[in-house]
Amino acid sequence: MKIRSIASIMIVAALAGCATKKHLSEDEYFSNATEHFRSGALTLAVDEYHELLDQYPFSDHNEEAELKIAHAHYLAGNYPEAIVALTDFQRRHPTSAHLPFVGYSLGMCYVQQMGTADRDQTAARSAQNYFLTVSQQYPDSPFAELARIEMAHCRERLGEHELYVANFYDKRGNRPAAEVRLLTLASRYEETDASADGLLRLASIYREENNTQQAVLAYQAITKSHPTSADAITARQALEQLNANTDPVGDPVDVLLAENGRRRSEGSFETVQVPGLDTTRTARAPSGAVPAALGPQSNPFGRSNTGGFGGRGY
Repeated sequence: MKIRSIASIMIVAALAGCATKKHLSEDEYFSNATEHFRSGALTLAVDEYHELLDQYPFSDHNEEAELKIAHAHYLAGNYPEAIVALTDFQRRHPTSAHLPFVGYSLGMCYVQQMGTADRDQTAARSAQNYFLTVSQQYPDSPFAELARIEMAHCRERLGEHELYVANFYDKRGNRPAAEVRLLTLASRYEETDASADGLLRLASIYREENNTQQAVLAYQAITKSHPTSADAITARQALEQLNANTDPVGDPVDVLLAENGRRRSEGSFETVQVPGLDTTRTARAPSGAVPAALGPQSNPFGRSNTGGFGGRGY
């Protein structure tokens, strides 16, 4: 009897709670959610944006609500949830003016999940692809330059991974496999610091094998692609010792690939064309610059704080 009474009380309390739950207008839902978003109460903001979408599926606020749900997940560190929300946004709004921000944010979600050079680099490759898409499809967007900066660092990490794998093979006596990975590094990530380090190691391998001609090409590739680097100084000194020209004729990497029966467009030597990416080392955005573009009270589209989405601050 006592159990039945307790159950009855719980049911009545639940019904009372449902009865007292206030049904808000779409503007009220959006205003409350946005205020919580700006104050950092991200979980509550997400719940309220979802409530808006459920109660008013055709509201003019819905596009912004969907975007802020994704943004809130990113800011909370819920990157898989953010990726799902951002991808859904792309599908639902294929002509949205916010797609450059969405693509950049997708790339940043994967950047936040990137592992060290000795780990799987799927996240780095995914990030690179999103940043490449933003820079190619939206070159005039404020996010294009940010995407190019982040893409340069993704490529550096990918280059470091190739160098790590090459060293792994080399230490275990598998020179042919090490040479292939070093050539992959030199051809695919030519502008990276890792590429210069890899070419220097490749030249050393060739010299240990008494293959002076290919060693010269590896040194020349360094002086061509990384003329101001410390590795270039070492390469020039080695070329002088070998009585070889420091200035190559043509592209030494292409020649090395051809001598190994390969070319850049084949298999593991396929090169990603990066528009506007300098072949010298790219400086990372100033500390705080990229997070500011993703902050709760940020201004990602270069508009005033009273502008943003449909006249509302973002």
